[in-house]
Amino acid sequence: MRIGFNTKYNSVLTDLNRLSSDLNLTQLKISSGKNFIRPSDNPSDVVISLNYKQGINKIEKYQKAIDDGLAFLKAQESTLGNVEDLVARAKVLAIQAANATQDINARKATAEEIDKIIQSVLALANSQLGEKYLFAGQKTSGFAPGTFPFELTKETLPDGQVIEKVVYNGSVEDFSISYDKGMQIKLGENGQKVFMDSGIFETLIGLKRLLLTDNQIDYQQERYNIQQFIGKLDEVYNHIAEKRSLIGAQISHLETKKELYTDFKQTLENNLGSLESADLAELATKMQMLSIAYDAALKATAMVSGMSLVKYV
Repeated sequence: MRIGFNTKYNSVLTDLNRLSSDLNLTQLKISSGKNFIRPSDNPSDVVISLNYKQGINKIEKYQKAIDDGLAFLKAQESTLGNVEDLVARAKVLAIQAANATQDINARKATAEEIDKIIQSVLALANSQLGEKYLFAGQKTSGFAPGTFPFELTKETLPDGQVIEKVVYNGSVEDFSISYDKGMQIKLGENGQKVFMDSGIFETLIGLKRLLLTDNQIDYQQERYNIQQFIGKLDEVYNHIAEKRSLIGAQISHLETKKELYTDFKQTLENNLGSLESADLAELATKMQMLSIAYDAALKATAMVSGMSLVKYV
């Protein structure tokens, strides 16, 4: 069977176009350093590459959440450390007040310092990181102007006695942050568990009220009452220390998680780089072979074109 001129010519031209395309693609891979330029170059590797990229993206979201969480927890931990110092100072003052040598003026001075401690603890309980309250539970923001998660209220009774107490306006749900669909990280505990359940405000306010009372009738009873407050301050301190310890454990846990995910991300990035990065030595050899084949195809095309009658028309 004789093969016609057009068939030969089209075959040679097809080979020439294919070689030209392969040569251009190889040049692009060399210049870009990528193993594939278009998804059609290597569909299976492209799918694997996308999976690696999605994994890296999820890890980055998780790392961002961990960084935000660590900052929040460390701020909580530092704040509770200051609260511990204030409770310890209040205990020292209470022990001094139990001394029989203190007169009413000294007691009042001590009561004034206790009042300052109450204000300081209140301010610490209302601490913020950025615009987020540290101990308001899930309600980290959204308070009306002039209102706070913890507020000191005063009520004057008909006899002129002023009753003070601290109220909690935050959420009783613990604060957590989301890093992916359905995935959250819990950060510490809400203000009800940390402060209100400790009895810190009732204890300090009660101690201040006791110190302002000039009990000249039964000093022994007054001393006994102060000793009771000293015991309560120990309980408050232990409660705050426990909550601080839990936060410290969570910080350690998240820091370990951060290191693990950093290593995991590095592994994925290395795998992705190996998958996408072109073997330049192999591509250089391939390009040389394609160039030789392309030159040969050009010569073949010229020879076939020389056999055409078209040039004689």
